[in-house]
Amino acid sequence: MVMFYGIIINTAAVNALVIYAQNMLKDQPEMKIKRKYFLLRIAHDLVTPFVTKRYKLSSLCRNIKTAIVMCGFVSDSEEDTMQDLEDYEAISRQRGLCHVCSRSRDVKTQFVSKGCGHYVCKDHMNVIVTCDTCKNKDESAESG
Repeated sequence: MVMFYGIIINTAAVNALVIYAQNMLKDQPEMKIKRKYFLLRIAHDLVTPFVTKRYKLSSLCRNIKTAIVMCGFVSDSEEDTMQDLEDYEAISRQRGLCHVCSRSRDVKTQFVSKGCGHYVCKDHMNVIVTCDTCKNKDESAESG
């Protein structure tokens, strides 16, 4: 059964690529697209409306929201609305221990790092709500 549907989907994908390639040859004859990238782009375009609709749900788990942002399904304007501290507190209704502080301090917080999804106390967070570890990774990636 799976093999049957796999063959149908594969055939449909090849047909779509042929049609797309023929249409692109009229406009840009030198441009060729590989099948893998064509399929990835189709998959991304088909999934984007559903993922953005799901992202707007208030009951969605913060880990899933973080994953949606990291995969690039949410535009910058929608992501900017999530950067307020009050929004992060509303999303994270649970409290957790700061992953930077030692366990002996027992610092509980509602704030969540945008980059990794770990809990971060007020001493270890930036204005955009990222932990110091994620901030250092971003700075090293920008400089290198």
